[in-house]
Amino acid sequence: MENDVKSVTIRELRQEEATVARDIVVDGLYRQTVTIRAAFEALRAVIQGRLDPQPLWVMCVVLLFFMAISYAFSNSVLVSVLVSVVLTVASSLPVIWGLIYVEFGKYVHKERMELEHLYSWYNAKPGSRFWVAVCGGKIIGTAALERTSDTTAELRRMSVLPEYRRRGVATRLMGSFQEFCKSDGVKKMFLTTSLLQPEAVLLYQKCGFVITETTPKAVIRLEKLI
Repeated sequence: MENDVKSVTIRELRQEEATVARDIVVDGLYRQTVTIRAAFEALRAVIQGRLDPQPLWVMCVVLLFFMAISYAFSNSVLVSVLVSVVLTVASSLPVIWGLIYVEFGKYVHKERMELEHLYSWYNAKPGSRFWVAVCGGKIIGTAALERTSDTTAELRRMSVLPEYRRRGVATRLMGSFQEFCKSDGVKKMFLTTSLLQPEAVLLYQKCGFVITETTPKAVIRLEKLI
């Protein structure tokens, strides 16, 4: 596989590839956040006071445990979601789900609209781009840029298939992102992730990003000057 990775090409997303790219993004987010490690990280953040300990977030952590454990046994997104919902209902937590919807309803709607229309979403915005890493004709990674001003841009949707991770693919995607920013007048890059994605945070820090903000709702902002 090492030889294959050396032949990886980075290019912009094609319209007919939008569904494949979306699946990689969603799978990457799920694999990073719905894990026992992420759940323990969330609990530690609550104990250390880095995460808002209100009941909503505590119950979110409990739900995360349900999903992580069921996913570990089933290795199926669908099964883990179904089991988690059943356990949540059985534990009398419908009120928590209602609070989650009120808290994140608008955010989830925006995320869904973007993921369902990846190609048009990024091509319709001046200065925005969506890249894919391709190896042997197969899309193995994604990264997106969303221009937020004349001199700033946000890195989004960074994801690499599990079997191709730790082989420099994410670094190459990051390099394409940075080179484009340099040529397009961007002076500052930024991104947001969460305490539930420690491996992602470490990767961004290795690429020169610095944590500039951590909110009580587990969101981490990192920035890098070009």
